[in-house]
Parts: sequence; C-alpha cells; structure tokens
Amino acid sequence: MIHKETIFPKLAIVIPALDEEKSIGYVMDEISKVFHAKDYSVIVVDGNSEDATADIARKKGAIVIGQKDTGYGDALLSGFIYAVEELNPFIIAMMDGDMTYDPKDILALMYPILEDNVDLAIGNRFMGIEEGAMTPINMVGNRILSWICRALLSLNICDTQCGLRVFKANIVNRLILTKKGMPFATEMIAKARFAGLKIHEAPISYRPRIGKAKLVPLKDGIRILHTILGLMLKRHTF
Repeated sequence: MIHKETIFPKLAIVIPALDEEKSIGYVMDEISKVFHAKDYSVIVVDGNSEDATADIARKKGAIVIGQKDTGYGDALLSGFIYAVEELNPFIIAMMDGDMTYDPKDILALMYPILEDNVDLAIGNRFMGIEEGAMTPINMVGNRILSWICRALLSLNICDTQCGLRVFKANIVNRLILTKKGMPFATEMIAKARFAGLKIHEAPISYRPRIGKAKLVPLKDGIRILHTILGLMLKRHTF
C-alpha cells in the first residue's frame, strides 16, 4: 500500500478490450472506487469490438481509442504511446478488461516503484489465484514459459506472463517494443532486463474471467517461446 506521506503520482491505466461489454463496466467501477479523488486516467484501447464495449467504457469515464491494427501487444503499445504523448503520466499500469485483475493490486505494485525506485513491477498470479480462474493447461503452460524465461534471463520472476503490470512511463520509449500479439508481455520483460531496469514482482489476486477467453494456449505458447529464444539469440549476436 502507498504510504500516506507519499505524493500520489499521475497515473494512466491502459486496458486492451475486445468484445468485453459484459465486464468492462464493472472494471471501470472498481477502478473508480480504488482511485477516487486521485489523479488518474483510464485508456481503453478498443480492438474493433462488435458489441457495446467502447460505449460502456466511455460512459464510465474512460478515454477510448480505436486500435488501428490487431493483437494484444499492439493494443497495449497503442495505449502506452497515447498515455505518454497526450497525458504525460509518471506511472502507467496495464490490466485486462475481463475482471480477472483487481485494481487494488495496482496500488501494491506502485509501492516499490515509488519507495524503492523500481522501474517495472509485475504481479504474481500464482500466489492468489482463485478456483476456476485458470484452466489446468493454461496453468501448466504459464509455469513452463515462466520457468524458461526466468532461466534464460536470470530473473527472479515466477509469473512472467502476468498481464497486470505497473511501470514508470519513461521506459516506454526506451524499450522499443514491437510484438503485436501475446508475446508482447515476454518481450517487455526481456527488453527491460537487457536495458538494466530494476524489475520487481509482488503477489496479486487472479479471478475467473467474465466472457470468452482470447488466448489460444498452444498457438500463443509456441509464439511466446519463439520470442524468448529469438530475443536471446539476437542479444548474443551483437
């Protein structure tokens, strides 16, 4: 939790959303309760939803921007760039619009950034996962990918695929992120590691999602593994 004597920084919360009309309103309500009277903005990056996602998010107070391309990574990067260029926050948080993440955990991840000069704070879902929040195959896949990433990058991070992250806004232009799909999360950690940034992990809760999952376990797992190996090979080539 943020200490009382700590000045609350300007915060931008980026949420990629595709057909999340069943949950995005609840997510916005939770964020509003947690950050009431604080200097924050929510950017919902709408991936051309065919439902009322954008309208609901806008009515709940979000800045809604349309995604020009496709993919999880492209949506996040679009939101990051908008935040940096238009809002000038000190801290950016990323989370999903399906109710899996609790906005209260953003505060827990902000603390090491404000108090310990951490650059990137990542949630560890395995420490607070609720029953039914992750299928057995997704659990195994996440464990394996995290173990590989942890070993190759020499990182003390147990959940490298977690989508709840908080970081200093000034790292966006330093990392040069390019992955448009699910491998974006891995690329972000790897490039932060290569740049010598201070990375921290803290336990968070993880709840069953509302709506249909967008992740394709085997296909996305292979892409993430390919990204890890590709980044390591490229790094050691130069």
